[in-house]
Amino acid sequence: MNITSELPICCAFPLLHGNDPHTLILGTFPSPLSREKEEYYGNPRNQFWKLIFGVFGEPFENPGYGKKKSVLFANKIALCDVIIKCKPDGALDSGIHDPVYNTKLPEFIAELGISKILFNGNNAYQFYRRGIGEIERCVLPSSSPANASKRFDEKLQLWQDALLKK
Repeated sequence: MNITSELPICCAFPLLHGNDPHTLILGTFPSPLSREKEEYYGNPRNQFWKLIFGVFGEPFENPGYGKKKSVLFANKIALCDVIIKCKPDGALDSGIHDPVYNTKLPEFIAELGISKILFNGNNAYQFYRRGIGEIERCVLPSSSPANASKRFDEKLQLWQDALLKK
């Protein structure tokens, strides 16, 4: 028997956005800890929220999920994952099996009038390409704790450049 047949099917979160978002940040799929907390980037070791707060000059003092979302919404940012369900084996993207891609993303992008699409890591872009199609890309260094190829300050600069560029 194939080990993936024994893995449970898990679902991603719905698109998260406030009024009139202009930027969409795409990830791959929520980690086990994120799914448990029912929060995008719920693993405290993931640098996503620290990067977002740093880009927009917000103090990062153990904010709750409501505060995190308000910073996104105030800066017209939406979040979504490229994969809507799969059989994950652990927290790494390499453990994603039998992915079902979020093929409605192009519709969301058009309906919401999104003008900037950013990928949180190259894996998110590769999954998008594989399951949805080609798209102009801006791939940021992953905020995942598994990505140690860049220091936080290097990531922050790249995220600032991408998010603050008109």
